[in-house]
Amino acid sequence: MSPVAISLLMVLAFAGFAALCWRKLQVVMALQPQPRWDQPWQRARSVLVNGLLQRRMVQREWPAGVMHAVIFLGFMSLLLRKLQLIAIGYHETFVFPDAFGGPFAAFKDFIELAVTLAVLYAFWRRFVQRPARLEPNREALLVLSLILAIMLSDFAFDGFRFALLADSVPGIAHERDFAFIGGALGQALAGWSPTALHAGYQWSYWTQMVVVFSFLVLLPAGEHFHIVTALPTLYFRRGRPANRVPFVDIDKLMEATDEADMRAGVRTLRDLSWKEGLDVFTCTECGRCKDACPTHLTGKPLSMKAVNDTLKHELLARRDAVVAGDPQGALPPLPGGAIAEDTLWACTTCGYCEAACPIELEHLDRFFRMRQHQVMIAGEFPHELKKVFEAYESQGNPWGLQSSQRADWAQGLEVPVITGAADAAGLDCLFYVGSAMSFDPRGQKIARAFVAILKQAGVRFGVLGAREGSTGECVRRAGNEMLFQQLAASLVETLNETGCKRIVTCDPHAYNSLRNEYPDFGGHYELLHHTQLIAELLAQGRIRVAASLQRVVFHDPCYLGRHNGEFDAPRAVLARLCSDEPLEMALSREKAMCCGAGGARMWMEETIGRRINITRVEQALALQPSTIATACPYCAVMVGDGLGATQAEGATASRDIAELVAEAMVSEPA
Repeated sequence: MSPVAISLLMVLAFAGFAALCWRKLQVVMALQPQPRWDQPWQRARSVLVNGLLQRRMVQREWPAGVMHAVIFLGFMSLLLRKLQLIAIGYHETFVFPDAFGGPFAAFKDFIELAVTLAVLYAFWRRFVQRPARLEPNREALLVLSLILAIMLSDFAFDGFRFALLADSVPGIAHERDFAFIGGALGQALAGWSPTALHAGYQWSYWTQMVVVFSFLVLLPAGEHFHIVTALPTLYFRRGRPANRVPFVDIDKLMEATDEADMRAGVRTLRDLSWKEGLDVFTCTECGRCKDACPTHLTGKPLSMKAVNDTLKHELLARRDAVVAGDPQGALPPLPGGAIAEDTLWACTTCGYCEAACPIELEHLDRFFRMRQHQVMIAGEFPHELKKVFEAYESQGNPWGLQSSQRADWAQGLEVPVITGAADAAGLDCLFYVGSAMSFDPRGQKIARAFVAILKQAGVRFGVLGAREGSTGECVRRAGNEMLFQQLAASLVETLNETGCKRIVTCDPHAYNSLRNEYPDFGGHYELLHHTQLIAELLAQGRIRVAASLQRVVFHDPCYLGRHNGEFDAPRAVLARLCSDEPLEMALSREKAMCCGAGGARMWMEETIGRRINITRVEQALALQPSTIATACPYCAVMVGDGLGATQAEGATASRDIAELVAEAMVSEPA
């Protein structure tokens, strides 16, 4: 071996690695600050569970996940082997002490065999299985080839080393006795001439070392930079679902006197946070974010993988301006530029991309912030939203109907209306109806059914009637933070005046905002979704239902399931209603596909690709259900419209769980 050669190889490799890392990390450091130092133990746990143990990688798709985990953990385990090989470059007969060296040789062979099999499976998956989300990728094939070369050349090196030196060096002979693959190769090569053995020995060593250090330099040059940044990215992750929109200081924005200070959201690359930049460079391009993405599955121009790739190339192409702070204002706007308008506004904010990402990348916040800039600063947004914003501003609802009509849905039901704290005293809960069930005929049916359930169970409840305001959830996700905060302040004032702390709603979007966003504005309440309360009432025996339904499939609302983790309550209710096992779509629970209404998409036309709600309904109809059960007024509209468009209306019904329970209730409670 040659100490000079191994030293030169290491210097060149580490210098190249450092230079290429710095090229990207300097850009990340130049982006906007964002504190990410809280909850260190929880962050460290995520590094352990999702980083080192690869839990999210394995859970979502276990064959591919296990393959990746084997390769990742194999590489981590074999770092000691590479240190041993470097030591051999300086001292040819270097071995570990016998007590460690022998067992390590066996462990090393086992790990290398496992990694070799995992790499072969990866090739088979790309060339034979060919899942749709894995586009042709030359870098991935190169990296897999390099890994395979490292494993095979190490087996070969052991074989030549054992055949050449084991008889004269006891420590190497001890390793040979444990290395079940290397030892077998050494025996097979024992008959070769010393010249051939020496040539193979040198060739296998230097081949492996050149490949190892070339791989090191390659890492920061391409998408496999995530091998370096994945664990830090996991440490600095948000640590919660994407159920809150980034806050904008409206008072500061309104007080700005200089045009340069009138900034909100993301306009250029320079407005991205350092964590958003780190996420972009860490994206593994695995494509898992596309598996149940409603936009990708219906041919819309949105793939978070593609967005990450676009932003990565933009950051590198405009690196100098970003690092310098863009003093000349040379950076072009991202919305309408690198991120097309159709891409920005296609997102339904369902959160699947974040739930599926094995390293917890945060995709939605930057979309929310780009929308905030487009709406509040640039004034450029889909024309349909203009009428929606005006309706909210004038009447507090997206239909633009008179706010005084908010309680008209309850005519004849004798629903108690809360006008102040005295009315709220002694109530079990406040029923927050929301705009969808106050003004939309489909939603009104759900509200009336839920009231029938509450009365049958003897729940003491009330509504706010005409005083009820909108949560503003829709306008916030459309980027109109100013209007949202006005609506939130008004609703918080009304709710706090009543003193009601326990609120039930049938609207998962309102549930999410009141539960997760309103505490920032002084609203602290205990939230129940109507399926949770119904499940509770059934369990307590306060209502009874006849189990007469069959072939019912449930569509998970994104803002109840993924964003708030409630998957079981609706299913518990359906289990009581059905005489058979409720059906499950392939894309259900954590992997459920959105109906297409979220992120203000309810109010925007779909002009590209297939309609999301029709695609979702077709997924349900593949099971030949009698009923598609929903648990959200917006889902009810979208699924109903989808059934009508597929001409399946009549053969298959769309019903909210509240409607199904109200129809199945036995008159006398237990």
